[in-house]
Amino acid sequence: MSELRFGERVAGLRSDKKMGLRELGRAVDISAMHISNLEKGKSMPSPELVTKLAAVLNGDVDELLHLADQIDPAVVQVIQSNPQSVPSFLRSAKDLTPEQWQTLQKQVDKMTKQPIKKK
Repeated sequence: MSELRFGERVAGLRSDKKMGLRELGRAVDISAMHISNLEKGKSMPSPELVTKLAAVLNGDVDELLHLADQIDPAVVQVIQSNPQSVPSFLRSAKDLTPEQWQTLQKQVDKMTKQPIKKK
């Protein structure tokens, strides 16, 4: 896991927004004690809770999911809906450079913005 822990990151984001434990708990529908336990590393959140926390705290959902050792349910759904294609693609792309990943992301962005042509 990264040097920065999930709980530390959440505490920092909460502090940046000047939110109390109770206020954040109410915003994501859990107790202040649960928030405290998350920040202290005594418990870990579900992917759904990480998504809620990221939204309320204006945090990067992917960073928080990574720090929590979780996978976005939307990503799991993509993998499950393409059980042969996605793993194969990821294995073939494992050695791409950061620049190549950026190029690939731009291409995907282009593809998803274009209307699908009917045959």
